[in-house]
Amino acid sequence: MKIAYVTMQFPVASEAFAAVEIRAFRRLGAEVTVLTYRAAAAGAGAMLAERGLETLQVDHGGPAAGLRGLLQMARKPTDSLWLIAVISRHCWRRPLQLLKALALVPRSLDLLHRLDTLRPDVVHLFWGHYPSLIGLLVRRRLPGTVVSLFLGAYDLEQRFALSRLLAHRAHVLLTHARANLPSERVRVSHRGIEISTSLPAPAKTRGLMVVAERLVPQKRTADILRLFAEVTKALSHAQLRVLGSGPEAAALKALAAQLGIERQVTFAGHVAHAEVFRHLAEAEVALTLSQSGSERLPNAIKEAMLQRCLCLSTRTAGIEELIDDGKTGLLVDGGDPAGAARRLLDVLSDPAAVARIGRQAQAQIVAHFDVDRLMAERLQIWSALCQARSPGVAA
Repeated sequence: MKIAYVTMQFPVASEAFAAVEIRAFRRLGAEVTVLTYRAAAAGAGAMLAERGLETLQVDHGGPAAGLRGLLQMARKPTDSLWLIAVISRHCWRRPLQLLKALALVPRSLDLLHRLDTLRPDVVHLFWGHYPSLIGLLVRRRLPGTVVSLFLGAYDLEQRFALSRLLAHRAHVLLTHARANLPSERVRVSHRGIEISTSLPAPAKTRGLMVVAERLVPQKRTADILRLFAEVTKALSHAQLRVLGSGPEAAALKALAAQLGIERQVTFAGHVAHAEVFRHLAEAEVALTLSQSGSERLPNAIKEAMLQRCLCLSTRTAGIEELIDDGKTGLLVDGGDPAGAARRLLDVLSDPAAVARIGRQAQAQIVAHFDVDRLMAERLQIWSALCQARSPGVAA
């Protein structure tokens, strides 16, 4: 099967799960090409190599792609005017989205030309907001191609009008948590992790805690430092490793010093994905306290559960699909680091409970979040749609 993956930018550090899916598809024998709206990020080649995707074909946006798009607009004025009219009709109430969508028209026409050449079996929109532009064009001009639309939490928060329009025209609508779109028409396709990359877990280091996330305000890593400061009052041997980089790094280091825990906190900066697994294999506890509405079943927590960590997370929408409180991890209310610390210390006081929760967490991931099995199921969905497709058949 030939799959065209459309996203805004690839690879980027914040979309490691896209690379996980693409690797799974390739292991399953599918041919994948990635097409992006934005130009390649700095260090894109190194990131592809780090993710084992150095041979992946990626068609990046950028100035050259924009010029090609303008040429395609001149060659296909009917398609160009149709797309501009659709954008104007549906996005006029939100001027910023209107302007952004209009600015992406040239690249959308360039992508349509590229897809017309590639002739993939499936065009999968990894993001459901602005990539909806090319989804609508494909439905109009490439009727034999299956259009697969993924709507995640961020897409739903954006409320982009063309996402709603394409949702009614796409051949299949996917999301990664039942809490996102509770509808019979929507297929839940969890974002999985690579079970085969799990390392043989050594004995856990008692008191070692890990947080693996981008250091940005919405992740609320500062709350984790406050939680950890409370934990150290009872567990003087506790250690915290912060894996990740971002604009909050300097402020977080200053906060650690202010809280008097700088000697027990290691800021590791950006860590390669394989190294993250090593840290998780050693850690007893993994933490996340994000309260972001776009947070859904974090892959970092799945990876920690696979490594039998005791995972503590805030109650975000859909998290119960991943963590069964008290059985496969711990769920706490956001905004209360001291209360979360008390809950964590209560469980850590019972080593047998920590070990039991770790085993049950690992079993949960193996049973329900194996990316190879999940992507095989998605391929079956797409294959059935491809077999049923013929030009002119309505969605």
